[in-house]
Amino acid sequence: MKKREKPTELTRAELEVMQIVWRLKEAFLGEVVEEFREPKPAYTTVSTVIRTLETKGFLAHRVVGKSHRYYPAVGRDEYRSHFMQRVVRNFFNDSPGQVLSFLAESGSLTVEQYEELKRVARQIVETEQK
Repeated sequence: MKKREKPTELTRAELEVMQIVWRLKEAFLGEVVEEFREPKPAYTTVSTVIRTLETKGFLAHRVVGKSHRYYPAVGRDEYRSHFMQRVVRNFFNDSPGQVLSFLAESGSLTVEQYEELKRVARQIVETEQK
């Protein structure tokens, strides 16, 4: 199956399945189900989510005997990039600076996370100046 130019947003259930398949690189349906924490979703529920992900172009499969072995058709980094672009555009007026301000002012960062945020911002500025 061909991957889409711009992936659509995943539902929570779809993202859980994709996280598993991204981690495993490829897997049979039963292997995906086994990776869930208790209480595990029904086999049929995961099967439905996988079929939806194939329809959306996120997963593809190859036939192995009478089974299908699923693998990502959209990489984690590609999805993350499109997802974050949508978040920045929809919630922060397309301004990465507003994202950084929000994170810094949210009060939810640890000192280490705040220092990391400052370090990354400095690296970006230094890279842009070169």
